[in-house]
Amino acid sequence: MASPPHKFLFLSMKNCRILAPLGALLIFLKLAAHQLHLPGPHYDEAVEIIPAMQLLLGQPVEAFRGAGIWLGGRLFPIMVVDYIGALNTYLTLPLFAALDVSVFAMRLMPIFVALVTLTLTYRLGRELADERVALAALYLLAVNPSFVFWSRQGIFVTSITAPILLALVLCWLRWHQGRGNRYLYAAAFLGGLGLYAKFLFLWGIVALGASHLLLTRREGLLRLAREMRQPWLLLTLFLCFLAGIWPLILFNIQTGGTIATFMGNALSSYYGVNNLAFWANLRARLEGFTALVEGSHFWYLGGAFANRLYPLYLAASLVLAVIPRRRTDKGTASLSLRLLPFLMLALVILQSCFTISALWITHYALIVPLIPLAVAVGWMRWDKRVAAMALLLLGAFDVNVDLHYHIALAHTGGHSAHSDAIYDLSGYLLIANQRQPLAMDWGIKAPVQLLTKGRINPLEVFGYEWEADEAFKERIKPFFSDPAKLYIFRSPEDAVFKRWEAFQEAVEEEGKKAVLKATIRERSGRPLFLVYEVKGGP
Repeated sequence: MASPPHKFLFLSMKNCRILAPLGALLIFLKLAAHQLHLPGPHYDEAVEIIPAMQLLLGQPVEAFRGAGIWLGGRLFPIMVVDYIGALNTYLTLPLFAALDVSVFAMRLMPIFVALVTLTLTYRLGRELADERVALAALYLLAVNPSFVFWSRQGIFVTSITAPILLALVLCWLRWHQGRGNRYLYAAAFLGGLGLYAKFLFLWGIVALGASHLLLTRREGLLRLAREMRQPWLLLTLFLCFLAGIWPLILFNIQTGGTIATFMGNALSSYYGVNNLAFWANLRARLEGFTALVEGSHFWYLGGAFANRLYPLYLAASLVLAVIPRRRTDKGTASLSLRLLPFLMLALVILQSCFTISALWITHYALIVPLIPLAVAVGWMRWDKRVAAMALLLLGAFDVNVDLHYHIALAHTGGHSAHSDAIYDLSGYLLIANQRQPLAMDWGIKAPVQLLTKGRINPLEVFGYEWEADEAFKERIKPFFSDPAKLYIFRSPEDAVFKRWEAFQEAVEEEGKKAVLKATIRERSGRPLFLVYEVKGGP
């Protein structure tokens, strides 16, 4: 007996709702997983997962500030630095166990995180508007150069904060829509977890709270005041928040590191950012945000390619979101939802002018999904065919940027701290069979440990002061008695902590001579790592 036509129509629509989002995920995987071993592992990327490797291989675990939890005679670290938790460490551990310790396994984890981010972006698009907005935001994010290439090196930028923020916004919205306090409890947990993942998640929390109050005004304040009068609700919220942030609290009980870092960098950071120079910082942040939107900031992949249309689309989307349309708008609440991603973007940018580190563009990994959401919310309010064609053009330009980066990356292998020359250095050290060469600069130790699976463990002796002092000389002189000891420098133009002159002085003071043993080059032929021995003398 033939099925009625409406049944096939229902099945077709249902399949479309499944296949359309799935198509976006597959496009993203194609773009993000290609040549995943490139660029070379960055120091900040590798250092987070070294404890996972050490736990898996039964090696001594290096825990930041020695802080962690002892279980079964093993130390389980809880922080990577004073303001970044060890979430990536433990998320990578199962992949290392299943696929072995490798760059592929390390980068596969943030690819999975990115798939979660895409899914949450789609869900949030439906909450803010409808299915069309959700699909448009999903496809725009799937091909966005900043999202694609930061997802490949998601550990480097702590991309785990993006899905936590999206989940927080979803829970907050559902609570505001009266769907139950369970969403408020979930939001409290996610807020704590986000702060543990990376403390700059505070920008997202403040941006969401301030946006809610600005958009709901008196109604929002009254709702919050009414809810906060319930003592059991407040206690439950506190416990949920504590469940997310407790490792950060434990770390500060053990070391006080986060508090000390914030106190020491409140006015002027370790990297020289003056937090009182708001307008100068804002200009720098707006330039960084523009580069983020265009996707033009990946110079280290081998070029700087940009989608110049994107800033124009984003600005136009804000105008389109605000202009009233009688046929499609449903009142003030609809406008509030449309403005939410724009407000959150603006408030995060303003807050980011104050930092305990530097004005790095990587901080904006937190808000990348909000950009295509903002574009989709505005454009998809208008004629659906015109909007679809316009956003299709925007996405095509993004794909073009992605492909150019992949072509450049295949040619260069990456530059500087992202160069695949680190593979050659690790191979050289394995052949030299010296388990503990001296790392004379930043950016060497962690990638070498990863690529050699802990068989080579460089000793960082350069010190993290910007200028070399007498203590540096005293640290390295005892090693001069071993003529086979290797000293690894970065080339002068790539040096972060410049130690070559002080090293030369220390060698001469001992009546010895530094001899160049090997030069490790980028694919372009440019020297990147210089390996020395110390010879001669008494």
